[in-house]
Amino acid sequence: MVVLGVDVGLRNCGYVITAVKNLEVSLIKEGQVKPDPKRKLPQKLNYIFENLKKEILEYKPQVIVVEKLYSHYRHPTTLGVLAQVRGVVVLLAEQEKTELFEYSPTRARKAFLGRGNVNSQQVKKMAENVIGKKFMSLHTADAFSLVVAFSHAQKLNRLLSGSD
Repeated sequence: MVVLGVDVGLRNCGYVITAVKNLEVSLIKEGQVKPDPKRKLPQKLNYIFENLKKEILEYKPQVIVVEKLYSHYRHPTTLGVLAQVRGVVVLLAEQEKTELFEYSPTRARKAFLGRGNVNSQQVKKMAENVIGKKFMSLHTADAFSLVVAFSHAQKLNRLLSGSD
């Protein structure tokens, strides 16, 4: 199964295209969408939309995995911006008839590292150990951890339903 994992961000939207079979997650491609900071918000959102759509049309993922929204109480504006970027990803999933899954950052990190209270640098280091190469950014490594959380949840669902 081909899965697209997206770590939403307005300045840097990291993504990975992966192949998932049971608990094995293989990296096909990683990338980042970085809109021009001088552009207005609608232009940035459109840039993210167009770039992710191109990847979806090329790789035809069956699933898109995105992070549930979280923002620190000191940065409420960040939540609003991230919600808009996340909305772009959700819209793409709907338009392309692709199943959408979402996981909290804590759940993704717990599935990946066994603890939910780790930082992005620790996620990146583990992701690099898993695939045997350097990730281009913390954002693509976070996107990879979302796909790992998805693979764990799918395996658990199969075990609980007795189909595995």
